[in-house]
Amino acid sequence: MANPFRLPMVPRALRNLASKPATRLYPTEIRPRFAGARGEIEFDLETCNFCMLCARRCPAAAITVARDDRYWSIDQLVCIACGVCVDVCAKKSLTMSEGSRHIHTKAEIGPDGRRPGLEEWTKPAPPPAEINTAG
Repeated sequence: MANPFRLPMVPRALRNLASKPATRLYPTEIRPRFAGARGEIEFDLETCNFCMLCARRCPAAAITVARDDRYWSIDQLVCIACGVCVDVCAKKSLTMSEGSRHIHTKAEIGPDGRRPGLEEWTKPAPPPAEINTAG
């Protein structure tokens, strides 16, 4: 019978039993952010003109824009944080945050009937211009 301590993997297996794990326990242990890391997409409703350019250029199809309804939404679970939408926005309504992306441990529908990561904005239509008939 062969000596078990002469097998090539036995010393490595014993070293691994006594050492720390090589990976982090994500999401409980989050590594510090490094320079140039991308965060979440942030949207400014007041400056947006709903041109739909961000939705057309999004490679992950994470952005939905409805010009007639003045509706804009992003699915953060689908977004790959590439920054293309930020680059093409003419009004600079989109920015990339410096903070970490929100952690979603489950992709379930919440008690309010919404999926996690889906953010929606609706801008009311401007009031119709009044026509001055006096005069």
